[in-house]
Amino acid sequence: MARTTLAHNDLQALLDSAIAEYGVPGAATGVVHEDGDGRIDLDCVWSGITNQATGYPVIGDTLFQIGSISKIFTTVLAMQLVDEGRISLDTRVREILPDFRVQGASDITEHCTIRHLMNHTSGIEGDAFPDNLGRGDDCVAKYVRYIGDFPARSPLGGPLSYSNGAFVVLGRVVEVLRGMTWDEAVRKYIAQPAGFGHIWTLPEDVLRFSSALGHNRAIATDQSTFPAPVRPSPVWNLPRSSGPCGQISASIGDLLGFVSVFLRDGIAPNGTRLLSQHSTMLMTEEQVSLRDQGIENIGWALGWQLPNWGDEPAFGHGGATEGQRANVVVFPKRGLAIATLTNADAGTQMAAQIARTVAKREAGIAPPPEVVMNDRAFTSQEIADMRGTYAREGEEYRIVEGGPTGLLMVIEPDGDDGPMGVRLTLPLHHTDQGFYAVQRPDQRTPTEIALLRVDRSSCAPYGVYLAQGHRITPRIQ
Repeated sequence: MARTTLAHNDLQALLDSAIAEYGVPGAATGVVHEDGDGRIDLDCVWSGITNQATGYPVIGDTLFQIGSISKIFTTVLAMQLVDEGRISLDTRVREILPDFRVQGASDITEHCTIRHLMNHTSGIEGDAFPDNLGRGDDCVAKYVRYIGDFPARSPLGGPLSYSNGAFVVLGRVVEVLRGMTWDEAVRKYIAQPAGFGHIWTLPEDVLRFSSALGHNRAIATDQSTFPAPVRPSPVWNLPRSSGPCGQISASIGDLLGFVSVFLRDGIAPNGTRLLSQHSTMLMTEEQVSLRDQGIENIGWALGWQLPNWGDEPAFGHGGATEGQRANVVVFPKRGLAIATLTNADAGTQMAAQIARTVAKREAGIAPPPEVVMNDRAFTSQEIADMRGTYAREGEEYRIVEGGPTGLLMVIEPDGDDGPMGVRLTLPLHHTDQGFYAVQRPDQRTPTEIALLRVDRSSCAPYGVYLAQGHRITPRIQ
């Protein structure tokens, strides 16, 4: 299908409108096309301010935190080692990190592989972010020891549960085999050879450039005001020990330059090969299905997630740090990638709107399927099946009887809610797609939920899980 190019001025108008609609102080967005012969066409726009406290404007090279999109960089670093024959996807982590362990889970300790780390089926606790491991060059190694004191989140091999911890372990594998810190490896093996001068990991480097500060909601999350007012985040970044799962800051141009590697069979815009064609392909092929956890994603590849765009193949990733949100989506058959960087927590929804609009205008791609809630009452059996307390590190839900449908979901605040997060008690609904959902007052679209049953013979001590946001949370009582 022939594409129609979205005019630069139209892209700018789209961004300006989205910033106003979602109440985001500043953002940058861009589109990259690959013409089928390896040539790329990049268009980026930006608007707003980097920080409410200073009023400094966003410029073309402003660095935003890309959060979990950093996992794709860590995956590339590991796949380069695969290309060199130093490891394989089936190499056991313990072969590289003899002290690696997961408390009470001997099968994960002994048999977790590089592949398990990359596709979120390792069972390693996913959302622990210690702030007491320091900023020394040994902080990633300390994190691997720290995360080993947590029990398994889920069984080895699945169901999939998104794990930041697994990617810090993967980053440590890179450190050991390269003989350098993860931060140095990002510069030496990706940024420098590809000519990306605006990709950095450490604050002392980021702050040499124009850089964005995150912003959080300034009113409680149970207030439905939209867009909610925001205020500067009291924290700039995640601890250095969490670097391999989410610590990269990038300009919109260099982020899209990196993403274009996956439209050019592993070759960077400057002609440098970063990955073999085979490894590039493997990173975008489905490894694990997510179809039993809702309609948002169809599965996961190696590093990349596979969002559900109907019949249109796609891969992508989102990122969330302290009041900053990022997103990238790639349509490989169209040679098209779209990325948005923002400095407020409403940026997740804003980036999704921009992606839908650009995909439609650029390539006639229909929007992703939407979660549709209905008011069908829960049966007595469904109530008995779902009622209970579900908890994991930093997250707790309770499903109790009550409300218009027969069940209520009580959500305790977590780190992603920011300083104004409060307990939410929301009606639980069936969805037309066969899952469940709640409507949070601080979001425009429903939050999809699934119920999973897992074989108790595995290492995990639980049999029932709540799946939400590609994470699973066990029922503990």
